[in-house]
Amino acid sequence: MMRNRRGIPPVLATPRDPRAPTYGPAVGKLAASMGTPYMPWQTQVVNTALEVGPDRRLKYPLIVVTVPRQSGKTTLLAAVFAHAMLTRSRARCWLTAQKREDARDTWGELSTLIEASPVQEITRRRNANGQEQLSVPLLGSTLRPFHAGDERALHGKQSDKVLCDEAFAFTREQGRAILQAVVPTQATRPDAQTWIVSTAGTAASTWLWDYVRDARERLATPGGDTGRMAFFEWGIPADTEDLTDLDVYEAHHPALGHTIGREALETAAELLSPAEFARAYGNFWTQTESWAVAPALWDGARTAVPLDMTGPLSFAAEVSADRKSAVIVVAGQRSDGRGHAVEIVDFRTGIAWVAPRILELAERWNPAAVVVDSGSPAGTVYRKLSEQRDIRLPLPDVTAGTLVDAQTEFLDGLVSGAYAHRSNKRLDAAVRAATTRLLRETSVFSRLVAEDGTTPAPLLAAMLAFYGLSHPPATLPAELFAAP
Repeated sequence: MMRNRRGIPPVLATPRDPRAPTYGPAVGKLAASMGTPYMPWQTQVVNTALEVGPDRRLKYPLIVVTVPRQSGKTTLLAAVFAHAMLTRSRARCWLTAQKREDARDTWGELSTLIEASPVQEITRRRNANGQEQLSVPLLGSTLRPFHAGDERALHGKQSDKVLCDEAFAFTREQGRAILQAVVPTQATRPDAQTWIVSTAGTAASTWLWDYVRDARERLATPGGDTGRMAFFEWGIPADTEDLTDLDVYEAHHPALGHTIGREALETAAELLSPAEFARAYGNFWTQTESWAVAPALWDGARTAVPLDMTGPLSFAAEVSADRKSAVIVVAGQRSDGRGHAVEIVDFRTGIAWVAPRILELAERWNPAAVVVDSGSPAGTVYRKLSEQRDIRLPLPDVTAGTLVDAQTEFLDGLVSGAYAHRSNKRLDAAVRAATTRLLRETSVFSRLVAEDGTTPAPLLAAMLAFYGLSHPPATLPAELFAAP
């Protein structure tokens, strides 16, 4: 049994202009007559998206809606498109998705909802493959699917409403190709709109991410707006630390308590990987479909206990793959004696600062190891350090085998509780951005920079710092550095 609840506020949304008239209430009444009364979030979307400007035209030619799965995207759109087909003569409505069969499925769902409404007597449906069409013969209006991959799909056509469903599946180039096909069809159609609707994506979802990033930047400014685009986003906060806490999802899923219950979340959490679940039901942007480090494992390894800077220390440096930034991390024993921990010492743009900073740290702290991978983007840093003769630097060799062993020990240390990390937003972001690659037929952390510019370098530096602590060059007794 669902419990009644008020609307969940969006993460971000184009503000409603209370002075502007809107078709939203009319669409809401139509949705109710179709047996799918709107939830609060759907009402908010249509009331703003269908605002009318001073010129008596719809204010927003582009609508971007990103919400978790099972939020009610289909019921939202069924009423929007039905309203367009019923309120103007010869309305041309289209929809697409990554694959033709996906577009056909979405068309079928919308058509079924519209046919089940009081307008069923004036609609006609054609299901023939390649000729799918829902029409209102009295008005000459139609709703049809088209294949996003077919550049000729809309050639010579006109459109009043276009839906691009699950836009996370498109790259930037694919999305632009869709718009190149759509925009000319709307040139002579007043009140034309394109709706881009989707759940959050991954690093590959560059087209949708461009809109999300742009809207976030605009709306982050006091009094900021999204111009001719209406933007709406519901989901768990971007800074959520425990991505396995179902209470967080329940508090931010706009359909929970309306059309689905807590048990739906519990079932999905059991069937999906943590990354898939966060993306699907939290509308949380991930870099991949699976994380290199499980969120629960990482969150469980947080510590507020400082390092014992009088004991053995290990420093590691990493340079981002795009060479735009670099990081230095230190590992050492925790001051409470309960295992080892790691924290970021320095993170800056550029590279030239790294070697001098390491020499400064080494002179002050006399570390047991300074780990820099000579075969990585930090190779120039390694060469500068190895060529200097003023300060003793315990620089161990880092090979492909080292990376494999270091990652295994790193993850084992997190699991056993021997390794912890001092909370840092850059380190958290690096863990979320980290992908994997194959090295010697083993999956290891990749240095690939995420689409949003986040680098996993702090994570790799943390891993190497721990490795240097456990495997110092043979100048000091190894037992001093063994994990308890």
